[in-house]
Amino acid sequence: MIFTLKMKKLLILSAILLVIGAVLMLSGFLSAKSADASLFDQTENEDGNYIRVEEFDPESIKKISLDVSYADVNIIGGAESNRIELVNFANNRYDMTVSATTVSIEETSGLSGLFGFGFDGLRNYLNSARVTSRDKTVNIYLTDASGMRLIDIDIYSGDVSASGVVADADFDVSLEYGSVLFERTQTSGELKVDIAEGNLDIKGCEIALNTSNLAYGYENVENSRIMQINAEIGTGYFKCKTDWALMSSAVMRLTADAGKVRFGGDIYENGSFSQGIKYTGISDVVQTVFEVHVAGGNIMITE
Repeated sequence: MIFTLKMKKLLILSAILLVIGAVLMLSGFLSAKSADASLFDQTENEDGNYIRVEEFDPESIKKISLDVSYADVNIIGGAESNRIELVNFANNRYDMTVSATTVSIEETSGLSGLFGFGFDGLRNYLNSARVTSRDKTVNIYLTDASGMRLIDIDIYSGDVSASGVVADADFDVSLEYGSVLFERTQTSGELKVDIAEGNLDIKGCEIALNTSNLAYGYENVENSRIMQINAEIGTGYFKCKTDWALMSSAVMRLTADAGKVRFGGDIYENGSFSQGIKYTGISDVVQTVFEVHVAGGNIMITE
């Protein structure tokens, strides 16, 4: 290979930058040691986790948006204060922005700060290497008086849970791999769930609308009052065990392309059951409507 003058200059510049980086790294190590200070600006708690806590105003913040690759997310109601707890997120691997009404958390590559002429960029990058391999968790704490209107969660892999939440909010959850569990949660809004591979469990909840799209998995509803369910399941099943008085008078459109439909004590081998007429006009009457389609699996509605 013949090195041109331009290539030689680039090699010389690269070597100079490498030397500068090594000097900065050594200087940082020596400075931290002499000052008896931590090399990293994130420190471990007694359980060995790196935690950041961010409190927010319950009246002004109406939306939380979370977009990360790998994490478990817990939404916890009945809390003493509204706050977000990030567990094992390296400082340079996410951006958190707080506007007048919204808290947004978005994952970043972590490389941008590495190219600055300073020790912080290198320090954060080294810290990232220590933290990245750990299991990550996002805990969202809400008071019962929270004015939250939307929690939007978009993660590639992880489990999402909500427990004891009382809010007039919509929940929008999108997962590639993972499961969703809602327990003892009350909302006059919508629970919208999209999962490529995973399950949805709803237990002891009161929800106005549940819209779900599961490519591979099941939806299980237990002892919950949901006024409208629109469920689309590829391979899996849909199961609902609830107040039979509610179900027997509800509008039902249940279709299992390659399975059976059980409604109460009756089993429909052809995979189809319907009852009632869905009212589409203006009315003060609130109907309970279930529209469920399972391509490969069964549908079970029992008391």
